[in-house]
Amino acid sequence: MTILAMLLAAALAAQATDTRTTVRVFVFTETAAAAGAAPSPDERGRLDAVRDMQEALERKKGITLVSERADANVTMEVVGREQREEPGGAFGGKAITRMGDTIIRLRVRTGSDESDIKGMGQGTWGRAARDAADRFVKWIARREPKRI
Repeated sequence: MTILAMLLAAALAAQATDTRTTVRVFVFTETAAAAGAAPSPDERGRLDAVRDMQEALERKKGITLVSERADANVTMEVVGREQREEPGGAFGGKAITRMGDTIIRLRVRTGSDESDIKGMGQGTWGRAARDAADRFVKWIARREPKRI
């Protein structure tokens, strides 16, 4: 916990002199679609997950999202997104509210350090993204981002 406090204090001190924090994250996904071609359903799902992750990370203090990979010291790749089957409902097998698990799988890198993170939520992709963002903050707290 003290490492996280020190990291956030350093980030806040850096913000006082610079508009960017020490943790600069580039969120992306690899797509095989050629320019102008429609992405596959899997690629569309991962692109949606990129937007969900960006929204979740924007709310985290000490983290700055960047639009160019060269400006980042941490890269976050959305490698997958899945939805688990929900149990049958009590009303003739129909579920009134969707409650199945949603999962966003990420690969995060800083320097030569790389890890896989999984965010899970019940019902919506936003919940899975917020869980992944929380796990990412804990991952950052265990290491100081290195230059890429």
